[in-house]
Amino acid sequence: MNATPTSQRHHIALYLAHRWFAFFEAPGGDLEAHLGIFHPQVRLSGHRGQRLFAQDHETLRAWFAAVPDEVSSHHILHSVYEDLAPDSGRLAFLVAYQAPGADDAVHGSIISYETQVAFGGEPRFLALDKTPTLPNTRPTFEPSWATNRVLARLHHELGGLGEAGDANGQVVRSAMGGNVHALSVLTNAPDGSPSYEALASWVGGTPCAPSSLRLAVRDDVRAPLPTIQPLGPA
Repeated sequence: MNATPTSQRHHIALYLAHRWFAFFEAPGGDLEAHLGIFHPQVRLSGHRGQRLFAQDHETLRAWFAAVPDEVSSHHILHSVYEDLAPDSGRLAFLVAYQAPGADDAVHGSIISYETQVAFGGEPRFLALDKTPTLPNTRPTFEPSWATNRVLARLHHELGGLGEAGDANGQVVRSAMGGNVHALSVLTNAPDGSPSYEALASWVGGTPCAPSSLRLAVRDDVRAPLPTIQPLGPA
């Protein structure tokens, strides 16, 4: 099987993206800690830069305060990463957004994101632009909080950001290998769950082949990332 491994910077950028979305999907998150994934002069815009929502931490904090407190989900469908400079890169991705409405109706859209990430020191978003492109017509709401939380942790590990002494992270990196791509997570945990299981699937290894791993997850919406414990192959 021929495959192109996901680069370390691509993993790091996806770690930031999954943290960005999970924050919206369960109440109780730590906003001050969340602001740490954004550059102090971050630019948040919409509609290909035509609307400016925030241009620093102060205006971003105000934008977060104005976001409606509603149940929502964000599934990243596809992403492309490229280096822009020695210390920055671009992550473009498509997201399937949903929110349940009245009378069990579900509304949503497919949103195109263009982001820039700084890699000098702690990785952070330099800029984000989000542009709705199509309606999302799937009639059933598909939650994503737990999926985004686990994917954020896995991409964090695969991007080389995990602590050297973290035994759980070392087991995950050893089990998944160093040339992972097509990573996905399946779980049915309710938003904000403190404990749940997840199934991670990916393509990787030498030779390259599909693999999967069951994970026990301990979570806290106030923490930047959950704790994961491998349970063994599925």
